[in-house]
Amino acid sequence: MSHLIEEYAKNLGVKISSPVLKDHYFPVLFDKYITIHQPSDMPSKTYSHYDVVISLLKPFLERAKIKIVQLGGNKKIEGVDSALNISFKQQAFVLSNSLAHLGCDSSLAQLSSHKKIPTVTLCGNAFASNVKPVFSSGSLNTTLEPEWDKKPCFNSEDPKKQIDTIKPELIAESVLKYLKIEKEKIRFTTKYIGPSFLSPVVEVVPTSFVPLRLLPEQRLMVRCDYGCNEDAFLEYCFKYPVMISSKDLIQPHGLKKIAHNLSNFYLFIDEKWDTIPDNYFNILKNMNINLSMIVKKEKYLNDIRNKYFDIPVSLYSDSTKAPCNFSEDARFMSSLRLIEGGKEYLSYAHWKKGLDTNNKVLDTPEYWNESDHFYIYERD
Repeated sequence: MSHLIEEYAKNLGVKISSPVLKDHYFPVLFDKYITIHQPSDMPSKTYSHYDVVISLLKPFLERAKIKIVQLGGNKKIEGVDSALNISFKQQAFVLSNSLAHLGCDSSLAQLSSHKKIPTVTLCGNAFASNVKPVFSSGSLNTTLEPEWDKKPCFNSEDPKKQIDTIKPELIAESVLKYLKIEKEKIRFTTKYIGPSFLSPVVEVVPTSFVPLRLLPEQRLMVRCDYGCNEDAFLEYCFKYPVMISSKDLIQPHGLKKIAHNLSNFYLFIDEKWDTIPDNYFNILKNMNINLSMIVKKEKYLNDIRNKYFDIPVSLYSDSTKAPCNFSEDARFMSSLRLIEGGKEYLSYAHWKKGLDTNNKVLDTPEYWNESDHFYIYERD
């Protein structure tokens, strides 16, 4: 398939020519800056790891006194110096003085190409050959695309979010290539990005109470299966929207106190359990509490499912193998926060070892069992 602009020209019976746009002035506080564009209405083109890209660029940009200006997007990208919600013609003016432009394939990328500004373009829902900037030479354009799973989605929504498989260090290196400010390479290698890395989870071990900050609409997972003090447990359940994970049943009179904040009850169960009376399930249902049972040993799964056929019963996910090769110096970021007594841990394995200020990869089964939440990387 040819480039989209060629298809448009052929079907409309017109010739391809340079765009004509009158820029509208907009004041920018910085003398030297690059621009970054994030679309607000195209999830398949929305790159999720710009914060990592910016963290890699920042040391180089700060030494050269270069700022980052964001154009577009529903929210400010972490690390940018300014985020502008302005018209397209004003964006064009800001773009005119940019040292380089980074963003998805869009009208801004094409305009940047037309203005002969070095442009790094990310493809999220179409092949690079279909959408790359066309108004300047290849020496001013770098177009990055994922290793497609057969083909792009060609849609505004991509269930696989393939754009996020483009590695941040590759994007950062492409930008630095055009700025020509330092010869040193970015010494960062992405090893693995878990499928749940972008989904924040806050868990607490309720052995003592400490105030927490949650995101809007976020629920706290209370891990009674790791340890529990009744007073601390009730305090968390009174003050925050919660889910509970436990190895023991909670008596109905206890649930009644916290039912207004409790949405889900995850109960770890095995073959040794006595039969749970039917009226217990009815009580939870009347309180609008969703009960799910989790079985750790597969050989008991079918028996327990038959015993409690009206209740969701699932097998505990026990992935104990490393999803990637890594060195002893590998580090990780985590979307999981496990909190106990004011200390914060990046994984259950770190909590178990008392490593609250540590982001080193631990080669243990407990660590790898939560690897869906991790971004593992290495630095030279």
